[in-house]
Amino acid sequence: MERIRVGTIGSGGIVQAVHIPQLLSHGKVDFAWCADVDETTARTAAGKAGAPNWGTDYRKLLQEYPVDAVTVGTTHVAHFDAVMAALEAGVHVCCEKPLAMSVAEAEAMTSEARRRGVITFVPFSYWFVPAARLLKDLIDEGFLGRLTHVNGYYGQGNAFGDGPMRWRFQKAIAGSGALGDLGSHLISLTHLWGGRIVRLTAHMKTFVHDRVIEGTSERAPVDVDDDVQVIGELENGALINLSASRTYAGRANFQRVEVSGFEGGAVYDNSHRAQLEVCLGTPWARWNQWTTMQALPRHHLTQMHVFADAILAGTAPEAVLPNFQVGLEVQRVMESIERSAISGQWVEL
Repeated sequence: MERIRVGTIGSGGIVQAVHIPQLLSHGKVDFAWCADVDETTARTAAGKAGAPNWGTDYRKLLQEYPVDAVTVGTTHVAHFDAVMAALEAGVHVCCEKPLAMSVAEAEAMTSEARRRGVITFVPFSYWFVPAARLLKDLIDEGFLGRLTHVNGYYGQGNAFGDGPMRWRFQKAIAGSGALGDLGSHLISLTHLWGGRIVRLTAHMKTFVHDRVIEGTSERAPVDVDDDVQVIGELENGALINLSASRTYAGRANFQRVEVSGFEGGAVYDNSHRAQLEVCLGTPWARWNQWTTMQALPRHHLTQMHVFADAILAGTAPEAVLPNFQVGLEVQRVMESIERSAISGQWVEL
């Protein structure tokens, strides 16, 4: 295969801001069509993508204009139907996070993709921050030793105040709030660096309980979380302490994660995307000394290029990461967090 034909299902926000420009910059991707429930959004996306076709019915577009792959950027509740339709058409699928509304949906999607033998991709975008990839290399090569802690938080402030009701504040559409929106990224990074979470306890809280319905004076209840906090343990014995919130004052989009092991530690801060603060080796750890380490050229990857390159190369689906299996593992953790927050109990995964 020399070039890839792509369709988009759900063609708003993240698709126009990330999927389309990154795939166009690849140089070997052509867009065949853009689909969205809103025809104007579909037409606008098609214009940006240079796609000759657009519409509101992605099933019809899949049938009339065959593609090699699709990207799915719908509201969360629509992920399952869109992905299953794409898999039925036998195409490779990139689906935004969180993968599904439930573990049952994520399992069905992952199983069907495996049966079809197609490449899947879940763009957990922070896997592609150079500093995150540098940290992965340091851990894999043993420079931190056996891990003991992964402590981090992800803060935004966009749920403060009396902003209007959006779909992200409605459980029936979004599935969850800060948990799925932000927490899924922390969970996926923990998975990347430390492996599986095997037990946890969690607390979730909503600070703003109702919002104005746009164009009216009526208010609707917010039934998702603004904040989630998790403590737990990884399969390798390391402890985790994770917090994600959309009500952090002064934070637009901030992550800080400290990873510690018997041989050293590292601090990942997404404000400094190409560097880590590190304390590595006996002398540094003994005297509590830290320094800055820069990411190498190999750590600089474009996430949607990874998806396209895998299709062009015919890479084995299980080797393309993060894939639906990773999305499923994150979904399991999210569902366990919700169970723990409701019950007040520890949950074993």
